[in-house]
Amino acid sequence: MMENGFTPMTITQSKKISACPSWLELSEDRRSFVYLEHRAEVIRKIFELSIGGLGSYAITNFLEKQGIPPFGSSSRWDHTTIDSMLRNRAVLGEYQPKSYAGGRSKGIPNGPPVPDYYPAVIDEDTFQKAQAARQQNLITNRGRKGNNLANLFDGLTTCAYCGSAVRFLSSHPYKSLVCAKVLDENGCTRTAWSYQDFEANVLQFLAHPALLDSAEPSRKDELRNLVGEIVRLGDDDDLYVTRYSIALSLRKIVTQLTLSSSGSTPGNRLADAAVRRDVKGRFYDLRLWDGAIYRGISTT
Repeated sequence: MMENGFTPMTITQSKKISACPSWLELSEDRRSFVYLEHRAEVIRKIFELSIGGLGSYAITNFLEKQGIPPFGSSSRWDHTTIDSMLRNRAVLGEYQPKSYAGGRSKGIPNGPPVPDYYPAVIDEDTFQKAQAARQQNLITNRGRKGNNLANLFDGLTTCAYCGSAVRFLSSHPYKSLVCAKVLDENGCTRTAWSYQDFEANVLQFLAHPALLDSAEPSRKDELRNLVGEIVRLGDDDDLYVTRYSIALSLRKIVTQLTLSSSGSTPGNRLADAAVRRDVKGRFYDLRLWDGAIYRGISTT
């Protein structure tokens, strides 16, 4: 007997208990669990979205916008359900015995988890990447409500001058990309790049036919999908879903995006000088999956 008074449960029976995660069902002979394949695919998509940088609110909105039905009796997805799924090691096949002694509505773990009790939906590496992404979202306070994806490049952009992250700044009526050191009043060049101009420049480059022609065969479908999503930005009734799809695709294709918001020779400016936007000669260096680096120069 354990110190807390509970006796650990040992899973030795050949037949399974009927209770199981919502993406599985018990086989007719009660000796195994089988996927509800459409639900298993949703679980995999949730982990993919999380690894891509989306928080639970944003994932909830994405599923709702896509018209994907929730698993339970509820008519809508809830961010707490998404959080629970992302933490639940049952996706790896683990079963955690619990005690409901004393009429508890929520069980208390009773003994060690039983591995390989369920069929795994994802692997350990995917699970750990999602946990790391969740922690990063909590640290940076990103992805809370998820009602709009203003910055497609969140987490991808860095400053060419100091190597710091480049942040998205929304100060009505302007939306800009600015070095984190500038925003923290900690140095670097006090310049910014209008977000709309930057997004248009980068997406126009990625959608250029020459880039697709030069892509490795194994990457052509990935890049072709991104181009299709960029084209849909102009006439898609549901921009929310399209922008999230683009953001996820960018993280597969772009490995580095460095901004030179003051051009190649930024001048020294006073620490309290106003932040200048859209300096002539600004450019970015974009590194793709194959290691190739391209330079894009703003024409405005």
